[in-house]
Amino acid sequence: MKIALSLALAVTLFVAPAFAQADMSGEWAISFNSPQGPQEFTMYVQQQGPRLTGRLTSEYGEFPLRGSIDGNTFTINWSMPDGGRELDITFNGKVDGDSMTGTAKLGNRGTGQLSGTRTGQ
Repeated sequence: MKIALSLALAVTLFVAPAFAQADMSGEWAISFNSPQGPQEFTMYVQQQGPRLTGRLTSEYGEFPLRGSIDGNTFTINWSMPDGGRELDITFNGKVDGDSMTGTAKLGNRGTGQLSGTRTGQ
């Protein structure tokens, strides 16, 4: 009985944190590569459980975002005007504390590297 209890406690202490939900809430400085070159945005994220909402801002304007997070893996979707049409953009990546890395899919125009640093809460 003592061995089973010790094993259960060890699993709870060491394995459970590995499956904990990452926190993406806050202000992020985001950079990603596009066919037009590097793009920089400020991203504001609110998180409720696995659901992400917020906005991205830059010299091009302000754009709402929506997404989700599972553990430390996230997906964020948003769009911006591009030549009279909407360009759908998807960020996929991983968050580790105050940094993130991944890819930015720019509609049918290709994919570029994504990086970000949390700059505030």
